[in-house]
Amino acid sequence: MTRQQWVSLLVRVVVGFMFFYHGFVKFQGGIENTAGYFESLGLMSGLAFVVATVELVGGLLLILGLGTRVIGAVFAVIMVGAIFTAKLSLGLFGDGTYAGYELEVVYVALGIYFMFADRSPLSLDAKLMNNAD
Repeated sequence: MTRQQWVSLLVRVVVGFMFFYHGFVKFQGGIENTAGYFESLGLMSGLAFVVATVELVGGLLLILGLGTRVIGAVFAVIMVGAIFTAKLSLGLFGDGTYAGYELEVVYVALGIYFMFADRSPLSLDAKLMNNAD
């Protein structure tokens, strides 16, 4: 493997863990709390369960390198949704009290990266594609 492939693997695992953890926390803290927050933003409360599940399962899939391109796209969409529903009014770097949407912008960029990046040799995507040849 090249250095680029090792670094891509590292980024994929770290981002996957971050999303997994965020999904886990939403369930651990009581999905009802997250649902209430979503309602306060004018969203359907059931969307909280969907987002938490996507973060949890998608994070694991990203760590494993399975469906990386699709997961990257879904994560980018979720982060765009977070920017426009919860963070936009705070500004890019926040208001001094609350963080802005700078981290969400980074996650959007990473999601786009995963959509177009080459498959890592250390991913289930690559293993399955090699078996299909």
